Amino acid sequence: MFVLSIVLAWLLTAAASALGIVMDMRRLGTARVGVSANAWVGLALVAGPISLLAYLLKRRVVRQELIDGVWRLVGDSSHPLTVRYARLEALYRLEVVGPSIYFFCRRELRQEVFITRSKEENTK
Repeated sequence: MFVLSIVLAWLLTAAASALGIVMDMRRLGTARVGVSANAWVGLALVAGPISLLAYLLKRRVVRQELIDGVWRLVGDSSHPLTVRYARLEALYRLEVVGPSIYFFCRRELRQEVFITRSKEENTK
């Protein structure tokens, strides 16, 4: 009976890990974080919660690559903010960018607006 409860606990944590990984990949808007979602599910079923640690280590790198890619497409400060907002919105509407990356980049653009406004007010 004790072994059965350990196996059941392992399977439940493995299923929760697999579900969490797949949901996070969807939120990031990516099909691969090192490997495909199906491979992460298989790894979670075999390795259990240990796979979650491996995913989180790889996720950090992939998230930063996605953000860098968005900034390359959106443009830098040499482009007007309205153009960069429009490009970011288009990427999100076309589902090129997932919600978490979109909201992060939008927050960064808003902070840039506030910094620009405060610099303009200080120069007056």
